[in-house]
Amino acid sequence: MTSAPPLAPIDGVRKRSRRNRYLRHWGSAYLLVLPAFVLLVVMMAVPVGQTFVFSMSKVTLPALDVIYIGFENFMRVFTDRDTLTVLRNTVVWVLASLVLRVGLGLIAALIFNARVPGTMWLRVLVVLPWAIPSVVGANLWVWLMQPDVGLINNTLRAWGLGGLAQNWLSDPNIALFSVIIAYTWSGVPFVMLMLLAGMQGIPKEYYEASTMDGANAWQSFRYITVPSLRGVLVVVTILEIVHAINSFDTVMIMTAGGPANATLLWGLDIYRVGFGEFDFGGAAARSVLLFLAGLIAFIFYATASRRQAARSNR
Repeated sequence: MTSAPPLAPIDGVRKRSRRNRYLRHWGSAYLLVLPAFVLLVVMMAVPVGQTFVFSMSKVTLPALDVIYIGFENFMRVFTDRDTLTVLRNTVVWVLASLVLRVGLGLIAALIFNARVPGTMWLRVLVVLPWAIPSVVGANLWVWLMQPDVGLINNTLRAWGLGGLAQNWLSDPNIALFSVIIAYTWSGVPFVMLMLLAGMQGIPKEYYEASTMDGANAWQSFRYITVPSLRGVLVVVTILEIVHAINSFDTVMIMTAGGPANATLLWGLDIYRVGFGEFDFGGAAARSVLLFLAGLIAFIFYATASRRQAARSNR
């Protein structure tokens, strides 16, 4: 009685055959994408690598000579008297803008999802703040918040509420709040569009069944809309956190970090240290810390996206 031949060679042939078919099918596509991929890697890897080198070095101008000093730049960041103020401003900025953007975006999405008559053209107007360049939007809000000729204060005075008129961008107590309002205005449309797309994907049968069971509007929102939007809300929240951490242009144009560092955020502080004080090592150390914060947010985003995809495939 003869023994069966070993299966290992057959499995190897099958694997090579599958690999060859895969390469024949996708090889040309990878070859076409390769130049752009290499260019992208070089454009990202070189600056990021140089930033890490600068963060642990003393950089002298004008030749950008590098002298390794270890973690001294990071120690100076943690001992800088302005670091606590910058960190506090950044945390307040991220949390406040996140709550306002997501909250107002959710309310707007609920209104438009209800298909209220006359809101078709209103959708176009709501999307405009997101469509215009951030530089234009920031300058618009600078004009609106001018203490003497600004539209906000003049409107308050015309309505007999002149006591509410403020130096919106010059008062350290309210400057950060004023910039947050402008930043929220520009970002609400994006959140609204994301949540509106998620709402329109919820089967109408869910709401019809809840209505037959006697559920009111609040109960339908709580037990149907919110659970169905959980994945979208997680993704939107993480994207908004990353965007808020990296925000620069709106604050730079409206206040440049002032008055008295009241609106100085982490990204703006990197610019101040690097191009104001020409301390490229200190700016690089701050950039590395910001990069790590963004990386952590991205990990949460990737994890949430993977779980949402797995849940959708069930």
